[in-house]
Formats: sequence, structure tokens, C-alpha cells
Amino acid sequence: MPRRESPLDPGDGPLLRFAGDLRALRQSAGSPPYRQLALRAHCSAASLSVAAGGRRLPSLAVTVAYVQACGGDVREWRHRWQLLAAELAADTAARRRSQDAGRAPYPGPAAFEAVDAERFFGREALLDRLAALLAEKRLVILSGPSGAGKSSLVRAGLLARLGGAAGAAAPAGRAGAGGGARRPPADGGAPVALLTPGERPMEAFALALARLGQRAGETARGTAGPTAGDPVLVVDQGEQLRTRCRDAAERARFLDALLATAGGAPGEAPDGLPVPAPARCRVVLVLRSDQCGPLFTEHAGLAEAGRHAMLSVGRPAPDELRRAITEPALRSGCTVEGALLAVLISTAAQQPGALPLVSAALLETWRRRSGNALTLAGFQATGGFEGALARTAETLYNGLDQAGQERARAVFLRLGGELLGAGEDAAGGAMALDDGLTPGGGLLAADLLPGGDEGTRRPVRRAEFDDPGVPEVMERLVRARLVVVDRDTVELSHHALPQAWPRLREWLAEGREGLGEQRRLSAAARGWAASDRDPELLYRGVRLEQLMRRVATGELAAAGVERAFLAASAQAAVADRRRAQRQSLTVAGVAAAGGALLALAGGSRIRRAWRW
Repeated sequence: MPRRESPLDPGDGPLLRFAGDLRALRQSAGSPPYRQLALRAHCSAASLSVAAGGRRLPSLAVTVAYVQACGGDVREWRHRWQLLAAELAADTAARRRSQDAGRAPYPGPAAFEAVDAERFFGREALLDRLAALLAEKRLVILSGPSGAGKSSLVRAGLLARLGGAAGAAAPAGRAGAGGGARRPPADGGAPVALLTPGERPMEAFALALARLGQRAGETARGTAGPTAGDPVLVVDQGEQLRTRCRDAAERARFLDALLATAGGAPGEAPDGLPVPAPARCRVVLVLRSDQCGPLFTEHAGLAEAGRHAMLSVGRPAPDELRRAITEPALRSGCTVEGALLAVLISTAAQQPGALPLVSAALLETWRRRSGNALTLAGFQATGGFEGALARTAETLYNGLDQAGQERARAVFLRLGGELLGAGEDAAGGAMALDDGLTPGGGLLAADLLPGGDEGTRRPVRRAEFDDPGVPEVMERLVRARLVVVDRDTVELSHHALPQAWPRLREWLAEGREGLGEQRRLSAAARGWAASDRDPELLYRGVRLEQLMRRVATGELAAAGVERAFLAASAQAAVADRRRAQRQSLTVAGVAAAGGALLALAGGSRIRRAWRW
């Protein structure tokens, strides 16, 4: 007769409730002995027994094996495990935060600042190229998609190399915040200043040049001769010129002043107030790649200046990712487990804009470290990339008003639908939202997209999100690192988001049929546009009527080229009906004329017959 289980410790904690429910599940399965369960689960009896012991959280793999052996709902228990792991990890992290203040080797989702230079690794080659280009050109444009690490490169890389503390406001709680004392550049270093345009870029420009002129004077007084390099002005997040500044005239003035500063002409502040700026200044303008084209179109001088002085920031190579992950940990006396390193590199290499996600996951994993080791188990306990994304997405969605939530839902449905559609095309048929797991307990792109390579990705054109209010919501999603924009395309920052975020998973499941129709409409509209708007490719008849009705009721969304496609189809349908009506009238007229002729001919025969 099998030995009875030891009773659970008294208490009502979440871990004890989890263990008690596991025992109840085994009891509902007929209370099979653990040896029998082990045979079913392909897992050791001791591991299964410990899982229901209530003293520590079992691994996800053991929990799933236990539930499967007892005939339970694996999806439900996996979700429960993730919630419990996150709750327990949050408690542990809260206890450590006060002890770890200021010692974390990773900044989380925020960009590296100049004070973080000693833990900024992996971008040395790109930094060398930027410094060399800046030594050659007076104005350099640094561009790349959101989440590529542009801000970290200029703040913790370039500014630190130049030897100046730029004085930009750092996040609360971080060393070197802008409100504190700012040190002048080291002897022989270049005076530097950093600005972000914001809603009033000319004011930010005037303040930055004032700081730059002051530092240039401090450097001149502190050295026997002239400085070793020209002053450097870094304009970070230059896309704010379009996303936050609504005044096109002020935007043009700012760019004119920026080019004049790079060319050595004196700057000018708002209202014509003089700026104590140095005579010559080198400028680095950091732009999100989707905003380069619109700014170049608006300002021909900027386009000309950046024609031969542009540097693109792309995804880091695997070796660069390895250094970015392991070196900061080593500097703080920690190590990174090989299994965790493999999961991070393999997952991040497939995702657009993955660097903020990697840094955020590493920070939480470091807070849950085992001794001095960052482990895969600690990473799993945080929920991985997917857990962080789901929490961020839910928080952002709940913070929107009703109209914003409707717009965000439309954006996520379109992006998630395109992602699933790419997977269906690659698989040759319909796909379900599966429960695939990485070795780290998280989803990989391959779980949703067979092959997980560039060939199965299907970004959506930015122009398809031009409905009123949608661009503003899109910017919030970009800042939250939930979507990535690159030139004129948009895609989810992580391909596992449709599976990881329960709300989006439900939306996609509810509207699966509509998503298929949405993708077909988008594909037809793009094909029509690519074929010089060939009228033969327009929709007609019942199909057009059904689509127009579904768009009118909000079941389907039509934006950009889709609206133009449906409008052209409707016009063509009206033209077809008018043509058909004209043809009917012509046929009717011909028939009437023919009848009249026949009647005349018949009357003529009758008259001739009477004569005879």
C-alpha cells in the first residue's frame, strides 16, 4: 500500500494553495501512486511528489507533466504557474530592490546614460564608425528603427568617449540626473550638450547652446591652449520634431538653426534673443528611420547635408549581444548561465527592437539571481520577454480612454492578423494559437511563424494607420516598445505577443474569420496599387457589397490604400451599373424601333392585300 502524503504546512499562502490544488487534481484522477504517475508523465516520482509538497515552486516542466498525468487542463495550469511564479518573484525582487539600489548592471527598458558607460558593451565597432564619421563631417545623422539602441549609443557611447557629461535629465533615481551638478569635460575633451526637441524645439535648442557655450568657456579656462575638439551638440529622439512638435514653421526654424550651427554660423534663440554659442559646432542628429523620409522631404537642406553623412543602426550581431549580456554582469561580480544566454540570444536575434526587452528581462533576472548567477530559472520566474510584454500591453491599454482603446485594438488586430497570416502562408494552411514553449518557458517566433526567419515576417505599411487619432496611439505603443517602426513599416516588437497577451489572444480568436477577410482585402489593395491601379483588379458585385457593409459596421477596417481601393471599386461598380443601364436603354430602344418597323411593314402588307 503506497505511503500517504505528508500534510501541507498550515497557512494560506499562494504556494500552499497551488500545492493543495495539485493534490486535489491527483485525487480527482483516482489518487494514483506517484510511481504510476511517473510512468505516465515520464518524470521521476520524487519530482512529482515535491511539486505537491508546498515548500517550493516546482519547475514549469514538472508542473505540466504532473497535470498531464492527472488529465488536467494544461493551458489553465500553465497560466496559473506563470502567475504564481511572477507573484513569488515580485516578492523576492521587492526585498532585494532596497539592497540593490544603484548596483544593477542593466538599466532595464530605459536607454543607457553617460553615467552607464562602464556597463555599456557590444556596440564598440559601431561607436568607432560614428566617432570617425563625426571627425570627418560636421553634421552626422544617426538613424535606425525604434528599439535598435540609438539613444544608448550616443549617450553611453559617444558622449562618454568625448569625455563630457551632457547634462541631459536622467531617469529618476539614476545617478547623474540633470538637476545635479554637471562636471565640465576632462582636459582635452570636447564640450558636449544633449537635447531632445519636445513640443518646443527652439527653446530646447537655445538652452542646449547656452550650456554648450558655457562648457566651451570652462574648458578654455581650464586648459593652456584650445580644446582638442570642436564642441558637439547631440539631438536625440529627433523624431519628436514630427511626433510632438505640431508647428511646421518652428520645425523648419529648428532645422535651419541646426544646419547653421553645424556650419559655424551664430545661432538664434526664440524671439531673436542671442545665444552664447561657440563659433563652430559639430552636430549629431538621432532620428527614427520612419521619420527620416518625411523630414528630408520637408527640409531640402537637411536632406542634402545628410546625403553623405548618415549612419544606420541595425540589430546587433550575436557576438555583440553576448557581450552586451555578459560583460555588465561580470563587472558587477555575477555570471550568466549558459542556458539563459542561449535563450536570450536566439530569441532576441529574431525580434525587431529587442534590445530594450533584453535589458528589462536581464534586470528582473538579476533581481532574482541565485547567489551571483543569473539563471534560466530566474528568467522563467519573471515571465520572460512575453510576461514583460503582456504586463506592459495590459497597463498601456488600461490607461487609454475608450476611443484610444478602440484604436489600439484595431492596431493590434491588424498587426497580429498579419503575423498569423504570414504563418499560415508559410505553413500552407490555417494555424492555431499553440502552446509552444522555448526552453526558457517562453514563446519563440518559430512557434507562431514556421521557420522563424525573415521570409515569414510581414510588416505593415505605416500609411495604413492614418485614421484620425491612430498615429497618436501608435506613438504610445512605440514608446512602450510594443511595436517597432522602421522607415515606412510597422510590426510587433515580439512575435510572441499574440500568444503572450491574453487580451490580444482573445481578440484574434474571436475575429479569426474577419482577420482572414482583412488580410485578403489588404493584399488585393496592395496588388491593385502595385499594378498602377489596374481597374480589372477591383472588386465588384456581391463581394464588394459585403465588404462595404462590413467596413461600414466596423467589422473590418479600411485605411490608406484599402480605402482608395474600395472607393475605386465602388466608383467602378457605379460606372458598370450606368453602362449596363445605357446598354439596356439602347437595347430597349432598338427593340422598340424594330417593333415599330415590323408594325409598319405589317400595315403595308395589309394595305396592299386590300388593294388586290
